[in-house]
Amino acid sequence: MPPGLAALAEEPDFKYAEPWLVRSIASSVDGAFGLLDEDAPENLLPIAAVDDESLACVVCAPAQLPDDAGNGLIVRWHTRDVAPRFQADVIDIGIVDYVSSLDEELAARQDGLRRMLDWIGPAYREAYLVKEKRPRDFVIRPVRIACQNVIVGLAAFAQDSTFDGLSVVAWQTCEVPHVATHEGNRALAALTLCDAFRNGGTMEIRFDRDARVSRNGRHIVFHGHPEKAVPASLRRYGRTVGVYLGAEDSAAITPAEARKLFLAVTPMPAELRARVDDAVTTRGISPERICFSLLSQIWREPELDFILATSARAASILDGGAPWTDRASRQAESEVCRAAVMAGMLFRRLNSTDVAGDAGSAVRPVEDRSTGVTWHVDEVSGAVTFRGMDADAPVPWTHGAGGVDEITVFPRTALTSDLARAVTADDSPGLKAVLVPADVPSPPAADGVVVLRCPDRLADIDKDIERRLLTSRISRG
Repeated sequence: MPPGLAALAEEPDFKYAEPWLVRSIASSVDGAFGLLDEDAPENLLPIAAVDDESLACVVCAPAQLPDDAGNGLIVRWHTRDVAPRFQADVIDIGIVDYVSSLDEELAARQDGLRRMLDWIGPAYREAYLVKEKRPRDFVIRPVRIACQNVIVGLAAFAQDSTFDGLSVVAWQTCEVPHVATHEGNRALAALTLCDAFRNGGTMEIRFDRDARVSRNGRHIVFHGHPEKAVPASLRRYGRTVGVYLGAEDSAAITPAEARKLFLAVTPMPAELRARVDDAVTTRGISPERICFSLLSQIWREPELDFILATSARAASILDGGAPWTDRASRQAESEVCRAAVMAGMLFRRLNSTDVAGDAGSAVRPVEDRSTGVTWHVDEVSGAVTFRGMDADAPVPWTHGAGGVDEITVFPRTALTSDLARAVTADDSPGLKAVLVPADVPSPPAADGVVVLRCPDRLADIDKDIERRLLTSRISRG
């Protein structure tokens, strides 16, 4: 018997969660198991309905489930066909924790919806959207996240100078069949943390502060979030990623908790995450700066990976670059940034399945356009190896070179004879090539080297880099 199952049976009725519990839907254990499809593992016992097409199930014994799913964990089992990687995702770590948090979430849902739909949203539209004004950071600002016209997250927050942090008066999410488990929580948490970072405060986020909203000459005061604590759905998500929110103060996410959560909600490949952890612990780069750069796409994942791997000036680059008076530092940072930008452009080109312009193409896909190309940065040579390419497609930015599923590129801003000889002698896997801007000339000694010419000229790349550095400098209030 998994931990907590007996406690749930002895627990009094949950007023709001009870209609969602399997014990209210099925009259027997056999009836509960009957809610699952025949492909479900035999050791999953349904506990509650997540939505119309999935169930929250407790794992009754170790089984062939993803990652570390084990006895007592709560996983989400979809009753319709979904990709295997989305099946049996962990939705909570314990039965009582899950059902209690579900009850708290549902108890506050209607109040949260009313204040968002009846007051905060219309007031913001009346005061700012209609007048085409931009609000200051201390104004209550609504946020809505939707996927395929289905709202999965609503929130409203403002910067509060009384504690130099973010005050949240509405925050709620839901699980829907076509969205991955906890993705609404992850996305809304990422937006909330990015806003807290941009406002320049301590990254503390409180859910118990009063807020006043005006609409049509009428005023209303909200006394904190309806739950008067860190939202139950957010705490539930935090438990699944090992971040226990509200542990020090039930009504707040402390700065330390916010930084851990920021790292958890920011998607990164394993190799990049290891470099980020090293940069945080040994190079003094703040995790919130890195996470904000990735989530706001100031620097994309391959670009940031290249910068962290090859430059000792990564901290300065992420802060917005060295001052213009320090010419030597600016030149060093520019070289690294140019290489990173070109490598990032090539990755997006290799990883894209957009068929616009292909002969005979009748339909142009606009969603899920990635092919699964991966990258690896060599810290010593400053080369980037891309794997998983389409071997039948020509290598982009070359004159017909193709037939490879792996390529190692050396992104540089100048193609010299010494570089050509070094690339020729390199023992990196796959096709080896030099990646340069469009207007870089080739010396005669480089005739035997494969050259990839980025579509942008050097001046265009520099303009893009300066835009990114400026955004980094002004992104933190």
